[in-house]
Amino acid sequence: MGFPKLFIYIFSLLTLLLPHFSYPQIIFKEMPGYKFNYTEKDLFDITESRNVISLDGKWQVYNANDKEQKRVNVNLPSVFQGDGVLVFEKAFGLTKEEISNNKFKIYFLGLNYSADISVNNVIIYRHTGGTFSFNIDLPKDIIYTNRKNILSVRLNYKSDAENTIPVKQGFLIPKNYGGIFGDIYIQLLPNISISDPDISYKYEPKINKVRFVLSSKIDDKDFSSRDTTAREDIFNLKVVFQSPVGNITIGQDQTFQLSRNKEKSLTQNYEIASPFVWSPSNPQSYNVSFYLYHNGNLIDRVNRKVSVYSLIPGKDSLLFNGSSFTLEGVTYIPSNYEYGSMLTFEQMEKDIRLIKETGFNCIRFSKVIPHPYYLTLCEKIGLLAFIEVPINLIPGKLSSDQNFIQRSQNYLNNFLKSYKRYSVIAAVGLGSSYLPEVEAQINLLSSLAAMTKKQSQILTYASFAKYNVTRIENIDLYGLEFINTLPNQFFSEIQNLKKELGAGKVFISEATYTVNAGNSDGYVNKFTYEAQAAYFDELINYFSSNVLAGYFLNTMFDYRGEYSSFITGYSPDNIYHIGLSGEDRDNNRIALKVVSAKLHNSEKVTIPIGSKKDDSPMIFIVFGIILAIILGGLVNSGRKFREDSSRALLRPYNFFADVRDQRLISGFHSNVLVILVSTISGLIISNLLFYFKGNLLFERAILAFGSHGILKAFNYLAWRPFLSILWLSIASFIFFILLTLLVKGGSFFVRNRVYYSSAYYTVIWSFLPLLLLIPLGIILYRVLSADIANIYIFLALIIFSFWIFYRLMQGIYVIFDVNSSSVYFYSLLLIAIVFSSVIIYYEISNSVIEYLQITLKLYNII
Repeated sequence: MGFPKLFIYIFSLLTLLLPHFSYPQIIFKEMPGYKFNYTEKDLFDITESRNVISLDGKWQVYNANDKEQKRVNVNLPSVFQGDGVLVFEKAFGLTKEEISNNKFKIYFLGLNYSADISVNNVIIYRHTGGTFSFNIDLPKDIIYTNRKNILSVRLNYKSDAENTIPVKQGFLIPKNYGGIFGDIYIQLLPNISISDPDISYKYEPKINKVRFVLSSKIDDKDFSSRDTTAREDIFNLKVVFQSPVGNITIGQDQTFQLSRNKEKSLTQNYEIASPFVWSPSNPQSYNVSFYLYHNGNLIDRVNRKVSVYSLIPGKDSLLFNGSSFTLEGVTYIPSNYEYGSMLTFEQMEKDIRLIKETGFNCIRFSKVIPHPYYLTLCEKIGLLAFIEVPINLIPGKLSSDQNFIQRSQNYLNNFLKSYKRYSVIAAVGLGSSYLPEVEAQINLLSSLAAMTKKQSQILTYASFAKYNVTRIENIDLYGLEFINTLPNQFFSEIQNLKKELGAGKVFISEATYTVNAGNSDGYVNKFTYEAQAAYFDELINYFSSNVLAGYFLNTMFDYRGEYSSFITGYSPDNIYHIGLSGEDRDNNRIALKVVSAKLHNSEKVTIPIGSKKDDSPMIFIVFGIILAIILGGLVNSGRKFREDSSRALLRPYNFFADVRDQRLISGFHSNVLVILVSTISGLIISNLLFYFKGNLLFERAILAFGSHGILKAFNYLAWRPFLSILWLSIASFIFFILLTLLVKGGSFFVRNRVYYSSAYYTVIWSFLPLLLLIPLGIILYRVLSADIANIYIFLALIIFSFWIFYRLMQGIYVIFDVNSSSVYFYSLLLIAIVFSSVIIYYEISNSVIEYLQITLKLYNII
């Protein structure tokens, strides 16, 4: 083989398998035709006293590490692909009148991940992480009146194994893009205004009465000339309730005085008998308006929507407005092709309406932080909302790390602040895939639950990957995760949970069925759309005779993930095929039709049974037969190959002694042999990859390394048998060449002269036993799929590998003419160094050991 070809093969292999050290190119994706939606006045707090200035549109962006600060124009909202630290800048102007009559807040409805925000080179806020919305006070003393102001956002985005939420190794997490993907705007408020009012209530269905607690803070930042000591300097706060049918109830006026640069906190209790109650079937909400008057003149007004309902986890069932209730929900992960979770307002509404039309009464925003507009839609359309902090299967060591605990608490604190105004939120989740036996995880969960209860009255829940859950203080609902399995397969575990926790506190947080086989002729074929429909049909049927709080099907739409998942099939764009509908929102999938019919109690949708198909690729048989024919031709080509093979297999010491002494070994036979053993290696490994492609443990174990490139390469090979055999054969051939060079390199440390040809023949003929595996290469996948004696097959393959290693060691010490113990020692030492180097690299960069440990705990291996 010529040097150029050898170089190309080696370069291809390294590109495929080795970790990437170069910085990826930053690629921006702008939402075409996106416009700020001024019509959503409640969302943006627009009233006669308040207005907003949109900062969407063209921004200048440059790399923070670029000394020349080469700038490009980017339209926001937008996202970018790749890691990096970028600086976004936008010029804005405010008139003297606006500055004199108003105070200002800057709102960000979503950015990823952390950011330093400054105005005119003065840092005013440090966002430590999270895609939830937040706002910042804009101080007047740093604002220019005679020229443009510069808003600067230094954005740092890089997914991490320890320092980001979600962590890099989150299972089936949606694609994370960097960027400012939500609206940015300046809110203009009166100098004396109502700070974010807080409305809490308790509805008691038995007496049909609701008691409100209305808390507000009045902030006086009016530094204009006025006599604040005069008696007529009086403030009034009035609260007006407007019922869903338009009836108006006025609360008691609160009169007070307020000094300049001071705040006044006000609390008012209010009671309504026979209130209008919100429910998924009748989503009617109160409109609550806070009016602030100064000397009889209206100076500020704030509107809030409030939905009155009661959701209580009872011992025997979940109670909604006093009656037994079942959560019939679906998880929702916003995904808009290459734009990630960035959708227009119209697209958001279309998705939520489709979920409602399907028949669901609740929605769980799983592994994502929802845009605030989703909650507005849920309240208006009639869907209970479950939102959560995207913590997913974190290692025990990380769970007990004080830095991570503090980071999680800060994240949760800001998360709760961001969504406190939305009464449609039924429960707040504190993470998913918890393992009950990992004490550090449970301690973290308890601390987050206590923090949530301290700040709000909302129900708390957590989602568990295993079912030996015990009662945890401050957790109201306990979710169970199922993937390609059904609750009736864990009957005893669920019965124990109902007895221990109460049926009204246990629900299916996500039931997932992966589709990687596409359409088929029936549900008897696993991982098809028909099998998915049958799975959800059986799951919903389970709840007709088993009382639990409810379920969430996972998920409404296919979405793009952060890594290439084996179990959902190979996709160049990392699309996870687990949705009731596709990424294109196609309503023709049979699973969606079946679920909709079940929820609406309409005519049953027939799921075709079909006939079982054999999924064993013919390419394994074809390649195996071709190899057998080539081997047969080689064996029958002359006596020389048969004699060499016999001696190399049965009397390896003598054979390698002949190699050392430069006795005649056919170069042609050796070259054909290296092609055969390389191809057989490729065939066997391809069989194993094709078998493990649907194995959850296999996927999670590779995911633990945190290298999405390696995951994609392996996934590509696992789902492309023909190309897998070709690439793995080439990789095996390169391995033999590199091994030959390594053996030759080792010969420089011994006295005996070793030729390149001797090293080459020793390596190639050491692997001669691989020829015996040609029949196994033809049938291996079929045998493994039968799942009869898999443990013995894997054990036999391991023993076979040790035999080849022993033969290689024997060949090396014979041609080196040294003691065997030294060859074994240095060879094992070299293997240990290479293995340790790989583990240390991934441990330092991605904490692989901790993630492997938690994965093994998940599957009860340790």
